[in-house]
Amino acid sequence: MVRPALGSGACGFDEAGRGMTNLTVRELKQAEWDRWDDWLALQPWGSPFSAAWWLDANCRAFGGHPLLLGVFDGEQLVGGVALRITDVGPVHVVRPSMLYNPIVIAVGSAQSRQKVLATLLEDMARRRLVVPSLACTTDMVDLRQAVWHHWNLMASWTVVITLKTWTLDDVSPAELNKMRKAQRAEVTAHVEPPDADVLYNLMKASMTRQGQETPLGREQLRILIEATGAHGMQTVVRGVDGVPLSAGFVMAHGTRIAYHIWSGTSPIGLTKGAAVAMYVGRLEQLQARGYEYLDCCGASLPGLSDFKLSFGGTLTTRLAISREPLWYKAARLVHVCLLWFKRVLRRH
Repeated sequence: MVRPALGSGACGFDEAGRGMTNLTVRELKQAEWDRWDDWLALQPWGSPFSAAWWLDANCRAFGGHPLLLGVFDGEQLVGGVALRITDVGPVHVVRPSMLYNPIVIAVGSAQSRQKVLATLLEDMARRRLVVPSLACTTDMVDLRQAVWHHWNLMASWTVVITLKTWTLDDVSPAELNKMRKAQRAEVTAHVEPPDADVLYNLMKASMTRQGQETPLGREQLRILIEATGAHGMQTVVRGVDGVPLSAGFVMAHGTRIAYHIWSGTSPIGLTKGAAVAMYVGRLEQLQARGYEYLDCCGASLPGLSDFKLSFGGTLTTRLAISREPLWYKAARLVHVCLLWFKRVLRRH
């Protein structure tokens, strides 16, 4: 049930901003997490990456402790951010969530939203948080206050597909040919109960093929998938023999936008068009469930961006902000160099 004490519907504050002279920031303790998640579900671009359940799962999977900051206009919640913190001596470092780590601000005038953002950034600075990166969802394009408060601004890209109008006609001819190959091979795509082992094995096959390491371990993936519950959906493509050939996992908080966070395809699956069958099957399933958008969660790498665009999406800019003291940047550079030397020594 939605608890209106933390907000007044999707807007959170009115368009005029009512002056917003009493903005405060405080930490939301665990007893208030459900109320935060209820408010988040009402926001037009509220994402699972800001949810308390996702923050808790990330802390269990990767370490650190949760810090959920809420911005209040009087007693009314109007924004906030969910952060995973690790303490290195007296230093408090914000660790990234998977793919996004967005600031959420309720609907309102541009001026009101900037006031909320400024108040939150000032509070994070007072807490002396080291923030290597906060990757915002695609709705957060007005980050002027971050620049004015001397935060760094970085850009990357993702592909967003409008599901309301999407049809197979939006898929490129090359991918449609692979889709027909999948049909001839009699592979099938279905929504199945989440299975971390199936997904991890296929993810690892894809990453190995690309010469990269899997970004998380099997047990970490299992923790995150189990935490998603009803917020997650796994699509699996199987051959006629029942062997998994491709799989993808999407996540949502609310019913407006879904996020494609993990996928993988076996070498045999690639030859049978299973990756395309998985993408198309997922789009059809999300469309049938009433979602409006699918964010493909990243399109900055050569080749990968073209593949995602071939399904009819739009290349969209996403912004990230960071706040790192010079001493922290220097220490991180030394750490990266040491890791590189260790890898070189292991090879020899």
